[in-house]
Amino acid sequence: RIMAYKTAALNHAPRHLWPWLALPASLTAALQRAYGHTHRVTALLMGSGRRKPTYSEQRLLHLKRGERIFWREVLLHAGDPDRPAIWAMTTIPLCGLRHGLLPLARHGSRPIGNTLFRHRRLRRSSITMEALPRFGQRVWRRRSILRRGHTEVLVEEHFLPDLPPWAGRGRR
Repeated sequence: RIMAYKTAALNHAPRHLWPWLALPASLTAALQRAYGHTHRVTALLMGSGRRKPTYSEQRLLHLKRGERIFWREVLLHAGDPDRPAIWAMTTIPLCGLRHGLLPLARHGSRPIGNTLFRHRRLRRSSITMEALPRFGQRVWRRRSILRRGHTEVLVEEHFLPDLPPWAGRGRR
């Protein structure tokens, strides 16, 4: 199924990023395909925990005042953490952890993408994309919401300069 995304934003992105930005499936699988069998995609855990949501997270996840979130921030790379390809943040309302999403909070250094996209009950919203100043340069990001019933998971991915060339979707 093709996911909707803002075409105008995609047209302003560098052409080599188009397939990465518009991919409706797991970036982890596509990243593994791009690196090949000689390297394994690893998530360097930058941080995780529970906190108050930002205004943007509260709005996107339809949270009530006072609700808290679980967040997880990683750098995806293939053996060299000094050359990450993607910075990713996953944000889950704490109530979602109590409704079947607790395993997502226990991934450690494993990429979370494959787990998310194997979860049959999760449905993805449209993908939004934009360029932002990050890490001292202009970086493209995409965001989407994965839904399971009334529970929502915000997934945000930033494409860094060491992103390998596109090699196809990988497995779903």
